[in-house]
Amino acid sequence: MNRQHGPAVARARSAFLSTHPELLTEWRTMQRRIVEHVREPRTSDLDGAPSTIPAHFYTDPARFEAEQASVFAELPLLAGFSGDVPEPGDRLLFDEAGPPILIVRDRDRRVRAFLNLCPHRGARLVESCDPGRMLTCPFHGWSFELDGRLAGIPHAAAFEGIDRDALRLVELPAEEWHGMLFVCGKPEAKLDVEGYLGPIAPLCAALELEKLERVRLDRFEVESNWKIALDTFCENYHVPALHRNSLNRNLLSYVTIFDHYGRHHRYSGPGDDFLEIAGKPEDEWPGDGYQAVHYLFPNTIISYTHAFDGETPVVATFRVFPGQSVGDSVTLGATYRRSDAAEASDDLIGQMHDIVLDIVRNEDYRVAREAFRSLSHAPPGFRLTLGRTEPLLRAYHQELATVTGLPID
Repeated sequence: MNRQHGPAVARARSAFLSTHPELLTEWRTMQRRIVEHVREPRTSDLDGAPSTIPAHFYTDPARFEAEQASVFAELPLLAGFSGDVPEPGDRLLFDEAGPPILIVRDRDRRVRAFLNLCPHRGARLVESCDPGRMLTCPFHGWSFELDGRLAGIPHAAAFEGIDRDALRLVELPAEEWHGMLFVCGKPEAKLDVEGYLGPIAPLCAALELEKLERVRLDRFEVESNWKIALDTFCENYHVPALHRNSLNRNLLSYVTIFDHYGRHHRYSGPGDDFLEIAGKPEDEWPGDGYQAVHYLFPNTIISYTHAFDGETPVVATFRVFPGQSVGDSVTLGATYRRSDAAEASDDLIGQMHDIVLDIVRNEDYRVAREAFRSLSHAPPGFRLTLGRTEPLLRAYHQELATVTGLPID
């Protein structure tokens, strides 16, 4: 759908945000913290003490295999949002975590996940996201209901006597929670998304991600360890230097607030509009404009921001996965609009998507690629240093070490 800019954008934006008191309250608290930092002398949140991390944390093949086995095969992973499969028969392909996973919305509007595997001869069952009332294998034409039951077999006489009930698709744990679709690649796993999200769950619910409509999705690979690629999204200390001619043009350098929610985190770096806000009394501050980067362990970034019109809420997501080897990774980058606050056109949001992904590919991932190459040749005992404005890196690295059972050192 392609909605054009409305005549009363500012009023529409205020009306939208006034219906979300939790987010308004949260944003006002964040504004106070940011303004305190912006007022001279300019400061930033600082956390803990500087620390170090060994180079082999990124380059060790054994650690890489442990992360795949203990993290990506065992934990709930964000596969998409409700808006990716809004209607019965819609489907989503999710291969990046390892097993080929097919996500569908069935006739009862329940979200289900299956191994994308035909039980007849093992062919890939679904090859595209085109919607349909049946799931039909391209190899021999076997068809399945949206709940995984076998529906039809061409030339059925050749299979007389088989147990049709046993030839269901292999179902995987899946849960739709406040617009987020989580799956796990192990059939025997139990999902408890709210429990997994823990203290960040109320914030995720307040974002109302069930109202997202996807505008664009891109998949791209980089020759770097997945953690190096993900690190670039987990701090903005690098923005003034690496993005001085792009993202940093409208941001205040070296000002960040961050919060820890158990194994998940959030940070926000203010735009230059806070220079004006900081000079006003609080009762004159704008009451809308929530924007922050949310990190969900182990690999997901959800950036809540606005389109280039400065008004339309936009959610950009990045999910980073291990590739085929320790030095390869895959990223899914997507941009969504809100269905109830859509003023900017899809073309405008698409332009934003392209610009942001161009920055990620050509700036962040250029550095990530070269960093892995350099670290692969680092001498034994070589360590990297994390500062007090990079606490999210230290925290999620430690969580990875806990889950894999492999200490960072």
